[in-house]
Parts: sequence; structure tokens; C-alpha cells
Amino acid sequence: MLLLILVLSVGLSAEPFYDKGSQTFSFTLGTTVPTFVHFFSTNETRVGLGVDNTGMKIGGYGAISYQAFTSPYSAIGGEIGYNFNYVVDGNLYTAVPFFFKYSYLPVQGTIDLPISVGLGFVYNSGGANTSIMTLYSNIELGLTYFPGEHWGFGVRTGLWLIPELNYRKELFGDNALAGFVPITLSVSYRQ
Repeated sequence: MLLLILVLSVGLSAEPFYDKGSQTFSFTLGTTVPTFVHFFSTNETRVGLGVDNTGMKIGGYGAISYQAFTSPYSAIGGEIGYNFNYVVDGNLYTAVPFFFKYSYLPVQGTIDLPISVGLGFVYNSGGANTSIMTLYSNIELGLTYFPGEHWGFGVRTGLWLIPELNYRKELFGDNALAGFVPITLSVSYRQ
């Protein structure tokens, strides 16, 4: 904790590394932990892994993202990814999020500490005839270390919120909000 406070205080007093127009590309790979599912029809919230909880196991995630700086401390861009989690009944749950991303970097240079929010859409599939396009949002915290000027390596985590909003009346009882916690590693290139 003391190290984080020290890094933040040094970073906030330093000159910004990025200029308007600077760009970053990131490749992300890691795992996702299903955290909760809230069903709207019954007002029931299931928390945790397994049969009696979210019904899903820990899964995997891969993504590519691009951002351009609009000021020395903030960047906008987007990300597209692929997530999978096995469901306890043997089916495969997949999510393909594609979203706009805003990042604020209070600490930057050799170490970047981005705070990001994303908003967009996700293609969900839970097996045969259960595909749906719905909304997607996230908040993400990261730490990226740049040993040189261009390439960096980092870790990221946050919270994804994925509502399942069925359009057919007979499926309204399945409407829910799912939360996932990603834990990922990233490789970033900046210019």
C-alpha cells in the first residue's frame, strides 16, 4: 500500500509522458472469474462459482485494444475480445465484447496506471439457440511497466457488467445481470 501511495505521488507530480495524438496498442490474455448473476424476475442474486451460484467456472479472455490520447492524461479508443466460461451443465458460455474505451492515466512514463471505463455491446452465446446481442460495460484498473520507450508489460483487473435482456416474451424470466472479474496480462506498444 505504501508503495502504491509513493508511485501515485511521484507520478502526479511528474511531467506527462504522452502528448495529444499519442497512441497505444494492447494485446491482452488472461482469465475471467464469474462473480455474480442477478435475476430480475425473482430479484435473486447468486454469488460465486459452481452449481448453486453463478453456474459457471473460471474462464479465459483474449483481446486487442487501441487508444489515442486526446490530452496528455486521457485517451479514447476501443477493444474487441473473446471470453469463454464453461457452465456446470457442460455447455460453453461465450461472450464477444466490442466497446468504446476511455482511459485516464494519473501516473505515466516508465509505469502507467490507467483507470478505464468501457461501454458497448457483447454477443453472448450459451449453447444451441441461446445467442443474444446485448449491452456491455466495464471498469478497469491496470499497471503497465515500460522497460523501454515503446513496449510494456502489464496486469489488469476490474469488473464487467453484462445484462442479458431477452427480446422474446417467453424468455423474460431469464433476464439477468452478470458480473465478471477479469485478471489479465497485457503487452502494449506505444508511439
